[in-house]
Formats: sequence, C-alpha cells, structure tokens
Amino acid sequence: MAAKKKTAKKKAAAKKAPAKKAPAKKAAKKTAAKKAPAKKAAAPKKKAAKKAAKKTPATQKKAPAKAAAPAEAPEEVVETRAASEAAAAPKARSAAPATPAAAPPPKKKAPAPAADDEPKPAAAEDAEDDVEAEPELPPIPKMPARRSDGRISLTFSASGDQAFLVYALTAGKVDTEDREYHVERVELHESEAAAESGKPDVVTFSAGHYGAVQDRYLLLSCGGTYGDSRGPVLVARSPIRAGEVRGLRVAVPSLDHPAALALQLWLPQLEPELVPMPVPHISLMVRADRVRAGVLVNEDQVAYIQHNLVRVVDLGHWWGERTEGLPMPNTLMGVRRDIDADLRAKIALDLKRSIAYALGHREDALDFAMAHAGKHERSTVDSLVGRYVNDLTLDAGERGRQALSMLFREANRHKKLETVPHLFFS
Repeated sequence: MAAKKKTAKKKAAAKKAPAKKAPAKKAAKKTAAKKAPAKKAAAPKKKAAKKAAKKTPATQKKAPAKAAAPAEAPEEVVETRAASEAAAAPKARSAAPATPAAAPPPKKKAPAPAADDEPKPAAAEDAEDDVEAEPELPPIPKMPARRSDGRISLTFSASGDQAFLVYALTAGKVDTEDREYHVERVELHESEAAAESGKPDVVTFSAGHYGAVQDRYLLLSCGGTYGDSRGPVLVARSPIRAGEVRGLRVAVPSLDHPAALALQLWLPQLEPELVPMPVPHISLMVRADRVRAGVLVNEDQVAYIQHNLVRVVDLGHWWGERTEGLPMPNTLMGVRRDIDADLRAKIALDLKRSIAYALGHREDALDFAMAHAGKHERSTVDSLVGRYVNDLTLDAGERGRQALSMLFREANRHKKLETVPHLFFS
C-alpha cells in the first residue's frame, strides 16, 4: 500500500511539472512578442525624429536631441511606453490631431519715424543750436544817383600801393570793352566818407570800416591789401618805457582802422588814448612830439628810420604770430549794391586784370604810383607795394576771409568793435 501511494505521488508530480513549464514558455513567447513590436514601433519613431531634426531650424536642433534620449532607455521602460501609447491610440484616432502650443505673438515694432522726424543725438542737436543762421543783407538805403555819362566812378586812397592797383585801368592797358572809368584819388578818411555817402561805384576803405558801409557796398574779392607777416608799425621818438604804457597818446588813421584795432589787441591792458588824424600827418605829429607814438600805414612805415623814429612793434608781424600765419588786413574795395550783378562781375574782372597787369609790368606801374606817393623815394614805394600787393590782392580767397573774420571777432571780444560784421562779397 505504501509503495502504491509513492508511485501515485510520483505520477502526479510528473503530470504537474510539464504543466508548470508550458505556461512559462508561453509567457516568455508573449513577452518577446510584446517586446518586438515595441522595438519596431521605436524604430519608426527614431526615423521620424531624424527627419524632424533635419527640418527643424538650426536654432531648435538641440530640443529634439534631448527628446530622443529616452529612446535608449531599458527595454522595460520601452515596453511600458508602448503599452501606454497603444492604450492611448484609439483616443488619438478619434480626437483632433494635437497642435503644438501657440507661440506668443511677436511684439509689434513701432513704425520707423520719417527721415525728418528721426531722433538726433544730443551732440548733433547742440551743434545745430551753435550754428548761427545765415544773416541777411541789410536793406539798401536811398543811394545817390550814379554818373549821368555812364562812366564807372572809382575812388581810391592816396598811397603808392593803391595807385599801383588802378594803373592799368586808368592808362587803358586792359580791355574793358565798352566800360569807361572815372578814377579819383583822395585821402583815406575822404574815401571812407565817400563810402558812407554811397556815391562812388567802386571805393577803397579800411577793413575795419566795412561794418559802417556794408548796407551800401559789397566786398570785391580783389583789390584788398594784406600785410603778410608785415604790417602797420607803431613808432615813437624814443623807446617807450614801461611806465608810459598806460594812457599812452597814440596817433592812428581812424578809430576803426585795422592798425588801431591791432594796437589795442597787442596789449589789451594798454588802454591808449587814440588820436585820429589824416594818414600823412601821423609821422609829422610824432616827430613834433605832439603825440608820444603813432601807427604808420603808408610809405612812412618803410621810411620811419630816415625820420629818426624808433620802432616799438610791427603789428603785422605780431598778428601773424598770434594767428599762426594769418595776414593783417589793411584796405578793401567795395562795389555799390544797387549795381546790376552782371555789371558788378565785369567791374571785378576789370580790376583783377588791372592788378595782374601791374604785377607783370611792375616798373611802369611804379612810375604811375610815384605820382601819388608824395616826396617818397622810389625804393620806398617799391617796398610798400611789395609789402601789401600780393596774391591776396588778386583774390582774397579763404585765407583773406579768415583774417578778416578773426580780426573782427577778436576786436569784438575785447570790446573794441560793437558788432562782428558778416562778410558779404559780390
């Protein structure tokens, strides 16, 4: 009986053993089957990810790389994902395809301002504020009638360099077409008085006097005289001591003559007592000890040694050093504003031709100048011409204009001129 029971137990165990193994094999097969589709499903996803990465802009390529990392996770995780995706598949078919989260709308940029309304840097605005508006010419006052015979009247001051300029014009050495000139020689103060009246068509005046006549005359770019590192000379009978500087009595051609302005700029604390007088009288008054010193602007500035006078300072040389090489303006030529612009241009051309001819025929022009230079020697007149008649006389150009502007600004800054006249050229 015992043996029968043991045999029965063995048979039962044998029957049970295969039953246990079979389900295990089936479960393994099922697990493998599940894993295989998961791997197959992952493969298309990897391909899709690669395609998406190719289409994705360069700036967004890093994001897919991070999302693809979980594809290399252990198989158990892949199985779980596949199961969850399979469970969600029916819902995804019925639901509308998922759309990516909408990016926030880009901020609208303000429309670019028009060219005229563009904001300007503060520095540019300040620079514009500093730029002065172009001044307008003052109204022309009532002018005297011009010559009835149609001749062009020209008034120049009595000195050798001024006569040198108009020689060819008066001697008929240049072609003036149908234009005839009536030339008159007067002293500088008389020439400036004529300019204030507006009577001459063309007139000479000192550079400092331009502000007083700019309502009647336009400047000509030719005909001006400039001392290049040489100019008016302050002279005295004996050297001036330091105790004599303040309140010094000095003879000058006029209060606004460049020589008088330069004298006051030379030593602003000088505060001299300026005594205006005709140009030929200045040297005589110094020699007669009627004034302590005088500023010479004609042939006397070359011949002062012959008159036993001593030079205190050459104002033209001093001015050149102060302004780094600018010339000292002396006299200018102006043309009436009420003359037609075309005729003004022809007058300027006639004068320029006259100056060029004189420079090319110096001896002949000096012969004419000697008749207007008093008792001075020819060498003295020649030296004066060499001092003041130069390229700037033919055309003042930018350098001459800078010299004039600098003189006016400095004189105004030191309260020697009330205003800074703007330069109006014909």
